[in-house]
Amino acid sequence: MPKPVSDTSPKPARAPRAACRWTLVGGKAHEQHAGLVLDLSDPAGGLQGRDGNRLLGLDVGSERPPLDAWVRGDDVTVTWEPADDRGLRATGLWRSHASTDAPPAWELVASATTHLLSADATVAVTSDVPAEEVLSASWRIGQPPAFERRSSPQQGLLLVRSGGDTSVLVMVHPSDHQAMTVTLSDTRAHVACLLFPTGVEKGVLLRSRVMAAVGPTADDLTWAARLAERFAASPAMLST
Repeated sequence: MPKPVSDTSPKPARAPRAACRWTLVGGKAHEQHAGLVLDLSDPAGGLQGRDGNRLLGLDVGSERPPLDAWVRGDDVTVTWEPADDRGLRATGLWRSHASTDAPPAWELVASATTHLLSADATVAVTSDVPAEEVLSASWRIGQPPAFERRSSPQQGLLLVRSGGDTSVLVMVHPSDHQAMTVTLSDTRAHVACLLFPTGVEKGVLLRSRVMAAVGPTADDLTWAARLAERFAASPAMLST
């Protein structure tokens, strides 16, 4: 019987595993690219940086430690058990985005479900940033957003100028049901995106997406429009 011949042909090299942009240390998630920090026991505080911005906070009803948290690639995911009579389990997935033609951006995918037959599912995604001027725009399919000074946000697209050299863009995906409010106090703007206003039934998973970006004021209308169009065209996450 002939002896089996061993395969000595060179094996293709495995692609190196992408480094995680997040680390979990001492109950906090640290974003490596921009130095942002998320306190997992206070998700409403959002992604906090040295510039005074608080971006994409997830108000889950009360301060409480998470049930679970993990990092994978550009994402950090955190789950909180119900803490009130709504029986609402909330999950937040914060994702870092980087590109060569736009400033860094961060996306929050918020999810909610309940063990009750039905429940109020309203959760707020909040951002608190320095502000001197606030512009808002409507989503127009196939057209870049036209930012204007308005007394209230239009369809979840808001650009806040700090009065320095940076601007902050906050936007809710146009396919999601939401209401956005902005409150100006002294030199700051508090932006709240109210998600899931129609409630949730047992066995149903609700999911919505909000994005924030920080970039130079000098060309903010250009990069904000680019990011908004890109976000609007991005595919939804699979429901699991």
